[in-house]
Amino acid sequence: MQFKKMLMRGTVSAIAMMAVAATAQAQGAPASQDTLDEIVVTGIRASLVQSLNTKRFADAIVDAISAEDIGKFPDKNVAESLSHLPGVQVDRDFGEGERVAIRGTDPALNRTLLNGQTVASTDWFILDAPGRTFNYAMLAPEVVGQLEVYKSPEARIDEGSIGGTVILHTRRPLDLDPLTLNASLEYGYNDRSEKGSPNASGLISWANEASTFGILASVTHQEQKIRRDGFESLGYPTVTLPDGSTAIMPNVINSALFEQKRERTGGTLAIQARPSDNLEINATGLYVKGTYDNLNQSRYYFNNFRGTPNNPVVRDGVVVGGSYSNAGTDTAGLMLLDAIARESTIETYAADLKLDYTGDMLKASFQGGYTKSTGGTKQQYFGEFEQLTGYSFDISGANGLAAVTPQIPSTSNQATTLGFAQLRQQPTSDEETYAQADFTRDVEWGLLSAIRFGAKYRTHETTQDARLRRVNGAATPVDGFVGGSTPSGYLDGINVNDTMKNWNTISADKLKDWFMGRPAAGYVDASYFDYLPSQFAVSEDIWAAYTQLNFQTEGFRGNAGLRYVHTDQTSQGRRDTLGGQFGPPIVPETQIELIKLKKSYDDFLPSINLTFDLDSSTVLRLSGSRVLARANYADLSTFLETNNTLRTANGGNPDLDPYRANAFDASIEYYLDKVSLVSATVFYKDIANYIYRATSTEMLINTDTNPLTNPGGTTVPQPFEVSRPRNGGSAEIKGFELAYRGDVYGNFGVEASYTFADSETADASVALPFSSKHSFTLTPYYEDDLISARVTYSYRSKYFREVNRATAVINDSYNQLDASLTFNLTEQIALTAQAQNLLDETQYQYVGNRDVPFAAYKNGRRFFGGVRFSY
Repeated sequence: MQFKKMLMRGTVSAIAMMAVAATAQAQGAPASQDTLDEIVVTGIRASLVQSLNTKRFADAIVDAISAEDIGKFPDKNVAESLSHLPGVQVDRDFGEGERVAIRGTDPALNRTLLNGQTVASTDWFILDAPGRTFNYAMLAPEVVGQLEVYKSPEARIDEGSIGGTVILHTRRPLDLDPLTLNASLEYGYNDRSEKGSPNASGLISWANEASTFGILASVTHQEQKIRRDGFESLGYPTVTLPDGSTAIMPNVINSALFEQKRERTGGTLAIQARPSDNLEINATGLYVKGTYDNLNQSRYYFNNFRGTPNNPVVRDGVVVGGSYSNAGTDTAGLMLLDAIARESTIETYAADLKLDYTGDMLKASFQGGYTKSTGGTKQQYFGEFEQLTGYSFDISGANGLAAVTPQIPSTSNQATTLGFAQLRQQPTSDEETYAQADFTRDVEWGLLSAIRFGAKYRTHETTQDARLRRVNGAATPVDGFVGGSTPSGYLDGINVNDTMKNWNTISADKLKDWFMGRPAAGYVDASYFDYLPSQFAVSEDIWAAYTQLNFQTEGFRGNAGLRYVHTDQTSQGRRDTLGGQFGPPIVPETQIELIKLKKSYDDFLPSINLTFDLDSSTVLRLSGSRVLARANYADLSTFLETNNTLRTANGGNPDLDPYRANAFDASIEYYLDKVSLVSATVFYKDIANYIYRATSTEMLINTDTNPLTNPGGTTVPQPFEVSRPRNGGSAEIKGFELAYRGDVYGNFGVEASYTFADSETADASVALPFSSKHSFTLTPYYEDDLISARVTYSYRSKYFREVNRATAVINDSYNQLDASLTFNLTEQIALTAQAQNLLDETQYQYVGNRDVPFAAYKNGRRFFGGVRFSY
């Protein structure tokens, strides 16, 4: 609270200083631009100067990276480029940065805008429910001209972010030379998958001699063949011990093998016209298509199948070892080999048209566009093979991270048959249409320099479909599905025993062929049926209007504004009136009813940004704002899935209010020279309406005790314990950022940043996800006319990740070391080399204490070599 009071006092003092500054201007003080000339630099450090200028001359607290700087980092998507900025933390699932957290906030609480507008986003992984996170893996750095991260809002910028707003600016032809050509070709290799693939990109931009018309086109193609090796426990259920006490126990001891081929092809098209000195027209298009087909295999020994093991070894309330009876007994242990082949394609479109008119005193901008993304899982083939066997397990640490010793060797197919098989389709879509008008009136009214106002309408819809078809496994022996054994080096670097490393794997082609070759009699269902709990649609109609006042005088500038937002939300789904989860054709359409729930709310979002140019090198900023972030679409859905045996359920909540927060920032920036900056920022966020999962009793239909086949019977609701996302939580995030960017000596320089983010919640049992207390990035570099070299080391401390299978999962601290080298053969041709994850870092997750493992993954190192041409 002292921190908050300090910032509020600073804001009050700053307002008093505004009055003094206004008096000074009235007495004839010179304008601030006389002392703050914009820096223009050419050469190899131009990119750093451009980023510093963006930050220096902004009225809000902003960090930026230019296109040239992006190209010199060893990054393969936009998320990885953002990780170089202070306060930005990247989650690297499957070895590639995909989600961005800003200042200790969940990635879903930040917004990403393309040229100031939403770009639709979907995910490929079937377990990723539709949310508001942006899938950065779909955007290659080559399509971006500049990245800006607004850490303090302005009224003119779309609402929806608590941590920060990322604005991606694509390149425009009239900003480049009249004829610009860029092309690159490289080969990438992953040392864990031991496979490589080519990557290529190209850009051409042309403008006429008068610089009144230009057209730009870019294209990128990237391929990766990745492999993730892992250990998993898949949760820690509670068991009752022989003495009557209870303890938690690993649900399974699992060896996980994930293999995927990723292909991403994308392009941009920009047309820019200036038919007169007063009018500019920009038309921009984006298209990205990615395929993410994968084979996910898990060989797990299913502890929870039998519950408490024989001779349990208990340590601090955790069963860390035990055994299960041999095959042939009624209490034999169970080994399951799951093989899941998935076909997934993501396609994203965005089209935008913007008209800018500049008059003598009035500027007007009109913009409209449409964006859509389709993704999810196009087709999933799921086969589960069963083997009854005795085994013992150990996660005590005495024999490495995990060990399992089975009665039947892991390389044997003895008595292993197909027990469960299923086809699933779960596509998702995300789309938005928008239109807005913005006006700026330049004035000379004392301190006031401009009045900005505008309005915007956008309609957004996110949907998820789900269809299943069950197949009779018919106890088919596993032999006909085996495609080989685990690959060389499998689980190297993860300390598990040989049994977990060596086992027979399933061929994706053989699995698919078995499904396709099944006769109709081999299917439980005549066709695909609707799986109602996972079918939903959430739509939003959002009206917004704002007024923003810009002010400026010598040594002082900024803005104050108010944004009004009205949201109409509709959540739709379907349900069986008798409580079942299966839809047509299993259940008659007449038995299905539509669920349609509506909600509306209004928000007034004030903001103020004050910037003091204390001298020619020092800038002080103060900011205060009211912000909001809407709930994830899956959380707002009508989803409801029940467990009749336990009388429990999980569901969405269409009645959720958005997150709302008060945010305060203060920063000091010192510009040592044209390319060097040292800065410090403190921030505080007071979050209300925090959304967390909570359980309460609801009356639902138990379809086991009220069977659907009961003719003429009545259904009697029973009490279920239902877990849903709910409002009511509160949280605080406070911290600071330190950064340095610039030269050190001669051609040597460094970019370094450190972020401290301390988060607290009213309920100590509910932590903020993805919030690392400590994170830093260090990038020493060397650049001359011949060579450009960078090494980047990044670190983030442990953080709460998620609740997975009723288990709170902590992600351990993570280190990453990357490097890049460019050798300029000529002014137009350069050789490039890059390396990622040189430390081959383990992504380790645990439960409560670090010695209670939840998962451990290895993704391997990636190496790239290529040639780049520019003209």
